[in-house]
Amino acid sequence: MNEEAPILELIRRVETLEMNTRTGMGILAIGTIVVLRELADLRTEVREDVAAVGDELGGLRWHMNELFAALHREMLCWLSTTRQPGNPARQEPTHN
Repeated sequence: MNEEAPILELIRRVETLEMNTRTGMGILAIGTIVVLRELADLRTEVREDVAAVGDELGGLRWHMNELFAALHREMLCWLSTTRQPGNPARQEPTHN
């Protein structure tokens, strides 16, 4: 009986270690699956955010193009009125 007790204790400890290892591997596998799902969700969010930024940039380009076109028309109109003869705003070149 004295010889069986230490052997039975060792067997119990080995079984406990094996069970803990299996449990640990299961937890690790579950943790890995959770991390991969979160990573996939994060990638989806980033793709959507990048697409939204692209849409916003497209809108900004269109808006800025409209503003620059209006400014260009204003400048052309102003230049055409200042170059007309008899316009007091027209500056005549001075020759020395």
